[in-house]
Order: sequence, then C-alpha cells, then structure tokens
Amino acid sequence: MNRIKKLFQNKKKDILSIYFTAGYPKLQDTAVVLKCLQKAGADMVEIGMPFSDPLADGPVIQASSQTALQNGMSLKVLFDQLKNCREEIHIPIVLMGYLNPVLQFGIEAFLKQCKLAGVDGLILPDLPIDEYEQDYKDLFEQAGLDNILLVTP
Repeated sequence: MNRIKKLFQNKKKDILSIYFTAGYPKLQDTAVVLKCLQKAGADMVEIGMPFSDPLADGPVIQASSQTALQNGMSLKVLFDQLKNCREEIHIPIVLMGYLNPVLQFGIEAFLKQCKLAGVDGLILPDLPIDEYEQDYKDLFEQAGLDNILLVTP
C-alpha cells in the first residue's frame, strides 16, 4: 500500500496537504522546504513542477514558477534533489504540474524517475482522463503512482 492510501486509511479527517513550488525561493530549497513541512506536521506535500507557460495557475504560483525556472529548476534537477529524500521524508509526496514537460522528459522516463525518487502520486490537470486510461494507466500502476484527478468547477 502506498503512502497516500495509508495516510487516508489511518487518518480520517484534518489531513493537511501543503503545496510549494520546486526550486523556490532558491534552487536548492526544495529538500529544505520538504523537511520543514514534514517537521511542522504536514501530512502530505504537493510539489509544483514549474512550467514556463502556467496558464491555469493563479498569479502566486505563476510568480513562484517563473522564479524557480530563473533559478535553474527543471525536472532533471528536481529528480536529483528528490533522489535521496526518502531517507528522511516519510510523508506522501505528490508532484503537480502540466503534461507538456512530462511528455518532453519522456513519460516512461518520468515515471521511472518518480518511482526512484519515492513519489507517491501525480496531479496532471491537463491529462485527459480518457488518454490516461487508454495510454498511461498501466504505466502509472507499474510505477506505483496514483493519478490524482483535479476537478474544476
């Protein structure tokens, strides 16, 4: 059972999930922020994968993504920062972002890196559910990753 399922099985209410942008405010802050959030009592963390054209995000996430990209954040850098995090981080980690950078990275390579880094789930709001089910569901399951759907109003 992955960490997300275990969390929701063991804690029925008052679950605190915190979002932050990888590489913000400084490039090397990702692991530091992750450790601080766990220590402060976060039950789960969503790490935003910065993207150069974050049209669906609000101004705060757009600004943090822009800063992170200017700092040099990329998926490769993020995975390098996360590769040993499971030695200290025990709460679920979810990556959230846009499908385009994942496809550019290569979906199978991306999922492999998620598994190696101990990522528990993905939120890719622009991944159509029918495309996920037809093309990617088996790959996500093989990597042990939950596809977390984001429902808009």
